[in-house]
Amino acid sequence: MLSHGWAGLGPIDEGDDRFVVGEVNQQALFGRVAAVVHHGGAGTTTDAALAGTPQVIVPQMVDEPCWATRVTELGISTAHNGRTPTTESLSAALMTTLAPTTVVRARSVAGTIRTDGATMAATMLMDAAGREYRSGLSV
Repeated sequence: MLSHGWAGLGPIDEGDDRFVVGEVNQQALFGRVAAVVHHGGAGTTTDAALAGTPQVIVPQMVDEPCWATRVTELGISTAHNGRTPTTESLSAALMTTLAPTTVVRARSVAGTIRTDGATMAATMLMDAAGREYRSGLSV
């Protein structure tokens, strides 16, 4: 499956072994695929990690190299070397990503990811504001 995304990607031929999708619910999809190959945006990286699905990240710009490095350090991804994959480079990255150790590690890490970040941040801010108020400092 290929998401055409902002780049307007499409199949290179009329083969029936692939299809192209537009917008898709990544959270529902990623738990059903063997691996996710993507650019490394924060949302896609998080959705794949939460699904417990190993990833190949082909970073293009801004924060994507950081995410690629982080999930590679966690052992749940392979960071592609360079912005333009070839058949050979993508095949090599997928071989690493689909190795049993990476698959098991991705599933293991998924169970440790917190999804209550906004609530935790609000709680911490309110706790800090309460401490400041009780001590007579203005927030």
